[in-house]
Amino acid sequence: MKLTEQQLSISEAPLDSTIFLSGPAGTGKTTAGTERLLRLIQSGVPGRSILLFFPQRNLGDRYQKALSVFSSRGLSLPVMATYGGLARRILSLFWPTILEQFPQLHPNLPPTFLTLESSLYFLSRIVEPLIENQGFFASVTIQRNRLYSQILDNLNKAAIHVFPHTEISERLISAWIGDPSQEIIYHQAQQAANQFRDHCYQNNLLDYSLQIELFTRSIAQIPLVRSYLLGQFDYLIYDNCEEDIPASHDFIKMLFPHLSSSLVIYDEDAGYRSFLGASPSSGLSLSEFCSNHESFHEILTSSSSLQILNKLLVSEITGQSSSVSVPAVSIASSVSINFQPSYPEMVSWVSAEVSNLVSSGVSPGQIVILAPYLSDSLRFLLQKSLDHYLIPTITHRPSRALRDEPVTQSLLTLASLAHPAWEIYPSVYEVALALVQAVQGLDLTRAYLLAQQAVKNKPSSFVRLADFGSIPENYQDRISFHVGNRYQELLDWMNAYASRTAFPLDYFLTHLFGEMLSRSGYGFYNDLTKGRITAQIIESASNFRLSAGKVLDLDPVQCGKEYFRMVKTGVLANQYIKSWTELPENQLLISPAYTFLLNNKPVDYQFWLDVGSRGWYERIYQPLTNPHVLHRDWLPGQLWRDAEEQQQNIDSLICVATGLIRRSRKSIYGCLTETDEHGYEQKGLLLLSLNKVLANSKHSTGKEQ
Repeated sequence: MKLTEQQLSISEAPLDSTIFLSGPAGTGKTTAGTERLLRLIQSGVPGRSILLFFPQRNLGDRYQKALSVFSSRGLSLPVMATYGGLARRILSLFWPTILEQFPQLHPNLPPTFLTLESSLYFLSRIVEPLIENQGFFASVTIQRNRLYSQILDNLNKAAIHVFPHTEISERLISAWIGDPSQEIIYHQAQQAANQFRDHCYQNNLLDYSLQIELFTRSIAQIPLVRSYLLGQFDYLIYDNCEEDIPASHDFIKMLFPHLSSSLVIYDEDAGYRSFLGASPSSGLSLSEFCSNHESFHEILTSSSSLQILNKLLVSEITGQSSSVSVPAVSIASSVSINFQPSYPEMVSWVSAEVSNLVSSGVSPGQIVILAPYLSDSLRFLLQKSLDHYLIPTITHRPSRALRDEPVTQSLLTLASLAHPAWEIYPSVYEVALALVQAVQGLDLTRAYLLAQQAVKNKPSSFVRLADFGSIPENYQDRISFHVGNRYQELLDWMNAYASRTAFPLDYFLTHLFGEMLSRSGYGFYNDLTKGRITAQIIESASNFRLSAGKVLDLDPVQCGKEYFRMVKTGVLANQYIKSWTELPENQLLISPAYTFLLNNKPVDYQFWLDVGSRGWYERIYQPLTNPHVLHRDWLPGQLWRDAEEQQQNIDSLICVATGLIRRSRKSIYGCLTETDEHGYEQKGLLLLSLNKVLANSKHSTGKEQ
């Protein structure tokens, strides 16, 4: 790959340079960073002395691929880390020392590192009695899993912005100007957070917030930890620092005086993880520690007309006049607004356009379909419509619960049938849905007939399903013996399993998938999507057993039953890094806009659905928190008014629109219907601004677009 002069100047800079590199997305900063890394290694710098630092793991993929050429040469490789990853590593290594420093922890227990799922589980055990017995959150009308997530989010914000978690409610109340009854909700959220933190201390349960807090405090209070970290690295490459948290920036500032060389890369007009605690302003402050400031301006990904569109769009959103002018035809070739009367018609139009692009030679992997929110119905419509054109798709929605996946429902229903000791009896309809997924070629009508005839009314010590041969002959004929044979094989396997000592749930699911469902004739055969979801469920069940099951001393039967209950109640979410960072290159991605932006990979074509929705810039309802108030940049005591909310909406829209445009190489299709899924008319700021840009361009040339 040929490098630009600016990229060469970064990669070939003296080995003792300290460089702060800034510029818009798509200007080749990461390419310069990878070339700088290769030069360091080729110059004889030991890989183990190089720290590659990122806000999240997937942002290091390009560097990981660049290092693959050295993996077989016997050289030590650089350390790739995030602040959270370093925290877990250091806490494990120095745990005895940390126990001495923090007497709140249990002195005789090892640390248990909680995943998001196990954190939600333990938090639910604290909060459920408060809700049921003391009437906590009585006026809050959101799902339980979202309520738990917001309490955890408050704790996370305190840790990453480095203020005591006991100040959460104080900060929220000091900014609140609405109904005074809201203050009660903040106090209750504070009490729940305090009780959860005390429970974690008593049992050495380290959720993400406690890992970050203990690590941050250990660096400051334990000289042994600080000296160990300062002696580990001589060289630093820190990419996408604007997406990282203030605690991470503080750590890097501590490292700077002890480094021989550093390269810090900053994306302008970014900060997509701000709702997760990212602080672009804190990342920008790292420039003060670098002697060389470089800036890339030439955008290499998007076309010139898309870049001008971006400038015009930002001007319209902010209400400022722009001196940028461009022929209307060039903008029209890069962006269009496409109206359809209804959702099915919009989906059909999008699918037909995608099919035309693929027919013209565009890889499905170079097309994304984005929306502010991706509902289950919209996701289903899109996948079914694209399946009609034989276009491979992959979807990812981080907030989608495990229970919403049909594969999950099928696996857990089969698991409950194979574990009579759970005393969980799925309904006929649940069994039918499970069989549709499990048996190849079985439709819902015949599956319901089969389940209706097969489910036994009385519990027994074996699987509560009847043999196919015991079903009346007229039903056997309607279901077909081909399906019946597959059903009987599956039933025999489950009966054989149920007669033995039960396995842990993740073991059971592994055997069920490997020995039955992945075989020819069953629903998971040659289905990579179902296989991927199954792997995620097995990982989730394993993590739950190794954390919650171990701490609560649950046997395999109890642990499996408790996992089943937590998934069914929606507490456990489906958030796995591999499900959206290791995307197949030839599959079209359907996802929320922010999910695509966080993956940081440009494509040729983008479809923006519901372009008139206010969801592109308005934050979702969060009655227990406010991520902007619980932020280092927010002055405690300052009021959060409508003016601040509106300015935040404008800033968010500029951020997401700019990020998407800079990650589109060729064209953007805006799509909308008369009303959104909830029946509201689409008149959002993004649509209004796009229409003004196109209308002004059309007026300036006098040509129809």
